[in-house]
Amino acid sequence: MPHFRDPIHGYIEVSELEKKIIDSPPFQRLRNIHQLATTYLVYHGAEHTRFGHSLGVMHLVTRAFDSVVSKDDHLFRDDEKENEAVVIWYRQILRLIALLHDVGHAPFSHTSEELFPDNLSHEDYTRNIIENTEISSYINEIGVNLHENLAKKLGVPLKDLEEKYNIRSITPQLLWTIYGEKPDPMGERGYIWPDFFFLKGFMDGELDCDKMDYLLRDSYYCGVSYGRYDLDRLISSLTAYKDKNAKILQLSIQSGGVQAFEAFVLARYFMFIQVYFHKTRRYFDKVLINALKEILPDEEYPQELSEYLKWDDVRVMYEMKMSNGVYSQQYLKREAMRCIRESGAHADEDKIKLWRNSCKRINKDEGAEVAMFDEIDKKAHRLIPFTQEYKSEIEVNVLDRYTGEVRSIMGDSRILQGIVPKISICRVYAKECNKEKIARLLESEIDG
Repeated sequence: MPHFRDPIHGYIEVSELEKKIIDSPPFQRLRNIHQLATTYLVYHGAEHTRFGHSLGVMHLVTRAFDSVVSKDDHLFRDDEKENEAVVIWYRQILRLIALLHDVGHAPFSHTSEELFPDNLSHEDYTRNIIENTEISSYINEIGVNLHENLAKKLGVPLKDLEEKYNIRSITPQLLWTIYGEKPDPMGERGYIWPDFFFLKGFMDGELDCDKMDYLLRDSYYCGVSYGRYDLDRLISSLTAYKDKNAKILQLSIQSGGVQAFEAFVLARYFMFIQVYFHKTRRYFDKVLINALKEILPDEEYPQELSEYLKWDDVRVMYEMKMSNGVYSQQYLKREAMRCIRESGAHADEDKIKLWRNSCKRINKDEGAEVAMFDEIDKKAHRLIPFTQEYKSEIEVNVLDRYTGEVRSIMGDSRILQGIVPKISICRVYAKECNKEKIARLLESEIDG
């Protein structure tokens, strides 16, 4: 079986058919897209890419799913043999979703997404890629192969696999239905629809494997410890909670794993403040956006897929080197304004408004953009208290190991309650030559 040697997870095994997807040009493009955008200009080790991250998420989603299903031989179906077939089917679905979840990313990842045309997102490009490139045929090949094997396993004709057992062939459209759309677990689309909601939780929620991988990976490559947590304990604590009334499966955690989950959420919180929102990285993100406007046709990415796929970080860097644009040269020379004032991690709205307006007045009085304001607004987590009625996938349930009762993680964790307020940071930057002057003006504006 083919495998990749990963610095975070060790050997990552893939099937021969999955390797066809990995070897395809649209997926290989991810080798040339930085995972952390401009962060490599601050933490020089942060040269890792979306390619390794995608493999890592596929590996972790497999581990997480296996951990959950190992705890219940009848998780999805009452018949043990039928349940085993469904597990194999869902496992392959999750692996493909995880592998391909980032395939539509623009150069330098999230940083340049504001340059997408017609309010598109990287998810829109992802859907286009999995449905309209060679990857589509590889997904269908995996689906046909698995469908035939499952029919043999259950000893039924192929037509009965879908009609009698509701096991469909895996297609790009099915993958997108589960991951790209918003499945309503209470909807009337057949009894497997709530299961799709459950599968989505492995890739989109507070327990998702995307976060599990990028925290460890980003921490490793940046050379920091903020993103580390007990991965093995967290995965071993994952379980499924089934609401007895609504019969909805939800990805949950056993009570013994509460502290592992707390460490996981705190790792994300620390990485946001120390790495993802680093003052110099945030500045170069803004420079990069302006540089891209100098080199992109019509100041935005192409909407036509074949043209879009020609753009990666290597192309961007080449075009900037060929450009005489002010921002392109500033980025290449790593010329940065200095951060001369910074709030705490949870600035209130009045302070943010005051700083923003002060910058505007200073620039207006000086007749030039001598000061730059940056504002960060991000929740550390999206957790809400558990209710007996279905609300959203951001509820994380804790199953008591002794009583089997369910309760909200928020009730068990004072730590998580303490970081409910969003991360709100505001900063002011100025050029080196006039930073002292701007600092004095800002001081008079803010401190009176």
